[in-house]
Amino acid sequence: HYAIDVEFLEAATGTKKQITMPDGKKLNIDIPAGAQDGQKLRLKGQGGAGSANTPAGDAYIEMHVKPHAFYKRKGKDINVEVPIAIHEAVLGSKIKIPTIHGIVEVSIPKGASTGTKLRLKGKGIKGGNQYVRLIIAMPDKVDANLEKIIGKWAETHSYNPRKSEVYTS
Repeated sequence: HYAIDVEFLEAATGTKKQITMPDGKKLNIDIPAGAQDGQKLRLKGQGGAGSANTPAGDAYIEMHVKPHAFYKRKGKDINVEVPIAIHEAVLGSKIKIPTIHGIVEVSIPKGASTGTKLRLKGKGIKGGNQYVRLIIAMPDKVDANLEKIIGKWAETHSYNPRKSEVYTS
């Protein structure tokens, strides 16, 4: 029984790796697409030598999939959080988003809020989906122009996102 560390993207899309056994023998192994943390691979006949002219046993490799800073796995699905600018949320936009299969262009709907979820069909693991949770990110510095535009808008709109009883009781 052996263990191997596998990068998230290697486990998600599959790869080939070379491992060195305790006796110095090098083996090429296939990490299947969709491999999961704790999953074991059986290498037939690659284990310890048998006794009295019997064939070698099997080697079992347990995979430890490292977490990824951006992608979070849930079954075959991938979840990500993507920041968008306030103008992209208000006006709608097209932005590029990374998936485990490469970059895709996505349409942000007009009026998107933090928490809005988009589904990228088939962009997960082995036919799963990628879910994008949008997060509105304010600019580092609010300049006088933005402040003036929002101030003028607020004067004529009674918008209150905290109108639920939770906030008023």
